Amino acid sequence: MGQIYNRSSHPVSMKRITVRLWTLRSEIEAAIERRIKESEVNNQEVDISDIKEFYSFDQKNNVAELAQEKHVEETSENEQTDSDDSSEQLDPQFVRQAPDSAHIHYGFALLSDINMDSILIFSKKDFLKGQSLIVEFLIPNSFSVSVEVIQCSHYGMRSRIISETKPDYRLQTTFSYHFENERDNLRKFLKSIEPDIDQDKKSAEKGPQEIKEVEDVDLSGLET
Repeated sequence: MGQIYNRSSHPVSMKRITVRLWTLRSEIEAAIERRIKESEVNNQEVDISDIKEFYSFDQKNNVAELAQEKHVEETSENEQTDSDDSSEQLDPQFVRQAPDSAHIHYGFALLSDINMDSILIFSKKDFLKGQSLIVEFLIPNSFSVSVEVIQCSHYGMRSRIISETKPDYRLQTTFSYHFENERDNLRKFLKSIEPDIDQDKKSAEKGPQEIKEVEDVDLSGLET
């Protein structure tokens, strides 16, 4: 039994979710390699300016804002192109893709270890502190979230799990939210796994004596 969201006190079964992991660097390198191959096939000059812009973010720069600015620029350029009756076409918008399977690693996370700030992951692969990773939740409506590794601990020697896919490392990570819609997708997921509580039934079960017992509880020892 455990708690799964916002320190909920309602007991739930301990369940786990399979995840895929890869480094942000491998994703960027794979995108550049694909662009080079596409340029060679089409006999065009290699242009990765859109890739550089898409992945140019820091703690103060949200990718969503960059995408919105780019959309405004593309809209104005489209209007200008239509007015000039030009036959040139704009390049399609860059779309993220996962790297090759050789750079993808698997693991799992317990529902009780996921919140809006951080996630603890059991992984077959070890990662370095400070590395930027992409975590993909393998659920029916799969989604991915960017994270930063805070700590990587090897626990395989102490584990009694017997399995070919037994994870040897546990990652402590915090969500970076580098990309658009990541926070919303995670929030929707956490909301979807919250236990349903009948508020009317819960209120009806409470009687005057129960309320009195709550009022008589000594809270002086709790931290504020």
